[in-house]
Amino acid sequence: MSLIWLTILGAGILPLLIYQLVVFNECGTAAAKCAVLATREMSHAEQGLAMTAGFVIKPVYMLLAFIWIVWLWRRNEPDLAALRRGLSAFWLGENACTLNYLCFGGRSDLWEYFHNFGMAVGFAFIAWAVLDGLDKRLIKLSPPHERCAALNLCKTCIKYSEVPCKLQRVFKLLLPATLIIAVIPLTAGIKSVAYNAVVMGTTEQYALMASSQGFENSYCPAMAIVFITASWLVMLFKKDAPVPLAKVLFAAALGPLGFGFMRLFLSGAFADNLLWYVVWEEVTELLFVAAVGYVLWIFRHTLLAKPVQEAGGEANH
Repeated sequence: MSLIWLTILGAGILPLLIYQLVVFNECGTAAAKCAVLATREMSHAEQGLAMTAGFVIKPVYMLLAFIWIVWLWRRNEPDLAALRRGLSAFWLGENACTLNYLCFGGRSDLWEYFHNFGMAVGFAFIAWAVLDGLDKRLIKLSPPHERCAALNLCKTCIKYSEVPCKLQRVFKLLLPATLIIAVIPLTAGIKSVAYNAVVMGTTEQYALMASSQGFENSYCPAMAIVFITASWLVMLFKKDAPVPLAKVLFAAALGPLGFGFMRLFLSGAFADNLLWYVVWEEVTELLFVAAVGYVLWIFRHTLLAKPVQEAGGEANH
């Protein structure tokens, strides 16, 4: 676990160093900081959407995420602990976004970076939670003494005879395929979009920040490629129980890759009207946090059941 945290810290510091050496200048990363921007008119409906996204939807999902974190606070199961850490990183990232808006008008490269990094780390931990939960709770691929759910499909199993694991073979194919997909954001260019809009009497700036696009389109896929390659090498050359380590590395890749693709889609689809970029990002984050809570509630009697040792201890009293 300490290696994971050191990796997160190192991955987080590197972009800051790159920004200092390459991106930052006296005007900041966005040309909008030095230029007089055009002002676009927004309809009353659009202004209402902007207010709803920032002052209703965001506070709601941040509150819900905080509740889920407290709900999972004492859970030590690997998948639930990873879910809690993912929600915590997500929550901290969204708080950085809020601070950026309230204190810097959404124009701080540094605080926007903290927002983006929190999202990428949060998605990675949540991907790990999903993969680990599916593996150990449903499929039973990693547990050496439990029947794998795919046995009826495979007919033979590595747990009972000297045969290759067919699920592992599928995973080995999935990894290079994902590696190729991770290259897609690297071929996307940097868009220069920035304008002002008046929302309820206040002038707001809408911009695709160059620093954010560099993180999403270059750094995130680069990190994903590194982790996917490492996961693939583990599957190819680690003979003794390669799945647990390969699973962690693959989840570490899915986090930044998923975040990068989400932002790439939003910036490409809504470059002409960044209001919808903001609105749909907030809506999807609300849906994501609500879905996490819904799944936890549906399966609370098994996922959140009192640990056996605690139940036994109370029974002995």
